Amino acid sequence: MKTALSIFEQRIAPVFDTAREICLVERSASGAPTKTFCRFDDDDLQGKVAWLVATGVQTLICGAVSQPIQHALAAAGIAVVPFVCGDLDEVIAAQAANTLAKPAFAMPGCCGRRRGCGMGRGFGAGRAASPSGGAFAAGPGRGRRPGTGRGRGANAG
Repeated sequence: MKTALSIFEQRIAPVFDTAREICLVERSASGAPTKTFCRFDDDDLQGKVAWLVATGVQTLICGAVSQPIQHALAAAGIAVVPFVCGDLDEVIAAQAANTLAKPAFAMPGCCGRRRGCGMGRGFGAGRAASPSGGAFAAGPGRGRRPGTGRGRGANAG
């Protein structure tokens, strides 16, 4: 299996779309990883996707990735493991041990992979009792109760 990791200075790059370096990892029969480093000269996103497909990559491990590129990768048959952070060698070892889901590898500020950050987790205009009897509180801490928020900028009741 061939895995690509978007990197910056031997760590997972914060954003795949702007990353210029990829580490390709292949496992030998003994399980030892072989690493190959590749560099892109520009930010041609469709070119990156085409290159990953042509190289035979089956999985991409990255930080944040734009939705159009994630969809293009999925359509090309490449599994995307987004919102990962950490040292390159530690992430490679965690993937081999099937422990990438540990909180230590989650990007800061992300409330969990595959859930969407901030959505429904108490950020925004949440439902709380207000002195005026309305559905939304107007004072400090508005919408900060866990699980009561409706996402950023929600103002419908």
